[in-house]
Amino acid sequence: MNIVAQEDPLLLVPGPSSLIPRARRALTRHIGHRSPDFRTIFRKTTELLREVFDTSGDVHILTASGTGAVEAAVMNFIRSGDRVLSIVYGTFGRRFMEQAARVTDNIYVLKTSYGDVPSVSYVRKFLEENKVRELDIVTVVFNETNPGTRFRELSDLAKLAHSYGAILIVDAVSGLGGDYFSCEKNHIDVALSSSQKCLGAPPGLSFITYRTVEAERKLRQVRCPSTYFDLKTSKRFLERNETPFTPAVNVLYALKEALEYICDEVGLDRWIRWHHERARVILDALQEIGLKPYVKDEPKRSVTVLSFEKPENTTVSELKSELYMKYRIDIADGMDELKGKIFRIGNMGWLTRKDITLLITALINTLMRKTTIKNIEKALQKIHEAPLLY
Repeated sequence: MNIVAQEDPLLLVPGPSSLIPRARRALTRHIGHRSPDFRTIFRKTTELLREVFDTSGDVHILTASGTGAVEAAVMNFIRSGDRVLSIVYGTFGRRFMEQAARVTDNIYVLKTSYGDVPSVSYVRKFLEENKVRELDIVTVVFNETNPGTRFRELSDLAKLAHSYGAILIVDAVSGLGGDYFSCEKNHIDVALSSSQKCLGAPPGLSFITYRTVEAERKLRQVRCPSTYFDLKTSKRFLERNETPFTPAVNVLYALKEALEYICDEVGLDRWIRWHHERARVILDALQEIGLKPYVKDEPKRSVTVLSFEKPENTTVSELKSELYMKYRIDIADGMDELKGKIFRIGNMGWLTRKDITLLITALINTLMRKTTIKNIEKALQKIHEAPLLY
């Protein structure tokens, strides 16, 4: 047991994810953050992040989790009294709304039940019914880790936001690099993400990009109350490929290595298709053995976080514990009102055919002691037949 306990667990939670091997190795590197070497690494990293975001704008790298990037977006683009529409269909949309509410009281909250995702036509109807004439900001989460849903109509939402005079801010923390996302094609004004999800890098860094004239104008108008998260200060240092304050240098080095692997060695499109293929395999295999996806509508279902209803004759807590103690596999419970009702599998970062086989086999072995499991061979065949798993 002591030997097993020392092994790294297989991370199948909604972040942090398993590291790309070359990113793991890069964590041992150390350089000064005002050195020529650092500026070279920093420039390369921001260039690759622009490719992943598909943005023509600057990308600012913050030493913070994704929540720090959300806070930075709120403090740099929202003023007291601004009219904000917050779209809430999961835990992190609610948190985004709560961050905005620390700055302005003028918030319209469009909330749907967990497991559902509002359409843009529903958003339009909500604004009409509430007699909203103008807005300053619209916030939305691209991919909700709880309950495992995604907002696909970003382009139409951006057009709707712009018709009301607002800029669109998108939290892409758990989707960037694992699902198709484009600031340019979707007309997104501001987007943010972080290192430890689909990019296969360690936790500790987040990023924010803004690409439109309207977003830059808003940035100039807002007096950021934070010294640490002030993007206008960050902009001055970005011009010389530096950060205002000491960054997580080792993590940044690892992020560069991860991004070079994704963009230069594998190809971003292929990396994203790997995530889609793994999602299909896991969903198909688990449905074969009788597990039910929590999100019934496939277009609304997340690619990077797969949620399933609680299995019969066991609890989510028992399932999590047995997978962790016997197989060193770490999956997630639901959050908030879904705690104990669903379990979630993070489909992010570096996961191989061997990892997926271990997950499915461990679930079969764990559940067959509680209930009858059918179609085991069919479930395992799904993994064998998947063409894109590596």
